Amino acid sequence: MMYRNFAIATLLGAPLIVMAVQSFTPRPEQPAQSAIQPDVPPPPVPVPVAPPPSVPGAPSADASFGQPMAGAGQPAMAPGAGLPDTSAPPITTGMPSGFSPQSAPAGSPNGER
Repeated sequence: MMYRNFAIATLLGAPLIVMAVQSFTPRPEQPAQSAIQPDVPPPPVPVPVAPPPSVPGAPSADASFGQPMAGAGQPAMAPGAGLPDTSAPPITTGMPSGFSPQSAPAGSPNGER
């Protein structure tokens, strides 16, 4: 009951408090209509266009355009140049010796029961 009365008093009293505070606080002055300028963006500043940088030793773009790169078909690294000869040991097929589905523990995914 006490909370209900507090809620009603808050809902009714809050607008009155706000209006009282607004009447005592100073308001900013409105500028005169002649002082307001229309929102016109400034003209864009021209930006000078620089030529593309040239890399010494690089072929010109028009001479090699559409041509394959030199060594495009070659692998980046070959075995023997810092890489092992094989990537993984050979895969053996079949089940390990001594394993059968009957020897798997009960309830395991490999067990057949």
